[in-house]
Amino acid sequence: MLFNGTKDWKQYLSLEDEERMNELLRKISKYRGAYKNASDIKIAQLWCALLETRKENKVLLKKIQRTERFFSAMFEIQRKNEEEERELLASLEKF
Repeated sequence: MLFNGTKDWKQYLSLEDEERMNELLRKISKYRGAYKNASDIKIAQLWCALLETRKENKVLLKKIQRTERFFSAMFEIQRKNEEEERELLASLEKF
């Protein structure tokens, strides 16, 4: 039984991981023309999957950088407000 088992390795993935795998396979299908013309189709598919994940990572990185800039600007405004408040309190104490 161990040696005559099915070769469908995806059945051993969790349901969530299998869905992620299928989603990735759907996404890389747009590169089918490229990897079907490769001498080693399986390796070309892996490279296409890597390319797709790199694109997704780039999009996420841009979103993170935009969020960081937003929070940085907010913290800078907060620091300025606190500094103005301290200066106002100091001037009121002198008065």
